[in-house]
Amino acid sequence: MAKESSFDVVSTPDLSELQNAIDQTRREIATRYDFRGQNASIEWDAARWVIALDAPDGLVMESLQQVLSDKCARRNLSLRFFEFGEPKHRGMDRAQVEVTVKNGIEQAKAKEIQKAMRTQFPKVDVQIQGDALRVSSKSKDDLQLVMQWIKGSDFGIELSFNNFR
Repeated sequence: MAKESSFDVVSTPDLSELQNAIDQTRREIATRYDFRGQNASIEWDAARWVIALDAPDGLVMESLQQVLSDKCARRNLSLRFFEFGEPKHRGMDRAQVEVTVKNGIEQAKAKEIQKAMRTQFPKVDVQIQGDALRVSSKSKDDLQLVMQWIKGSDFGIELSFNNFR
């Protein structure tokens, strides 16, 4: 009997690259001319997977969001991982924006991907395991076809592969 091969489909940003992008954004806030005297800040809450941006409302806040987006894009972090919230006005023309970092595949999206895979590749077994999908098959060629198909498909979230066996 042939051994079964498998891999996991996940949606998780690279945390070291995310931390580097946040640090680079902090450095740019400290050195850029249009941020001088504006008291803008950026904080990472790892427990809640939230980045908090605090700056004066208007152009400064928009610039801060743009700098964070640019730094993430340069570090190959897809902007699909980020969900920018609405500015919360805090008085004195200041605002705070919470940027939620998406981690994992939601249950509804996992079921949608699983159903699409099962119709496209009936010989491949797809299982939902928490916030990831385990794809297994006896044929490594089938798994490679599944990977190519996933890379070419758009499910609205950033997907990557790990845990090859």
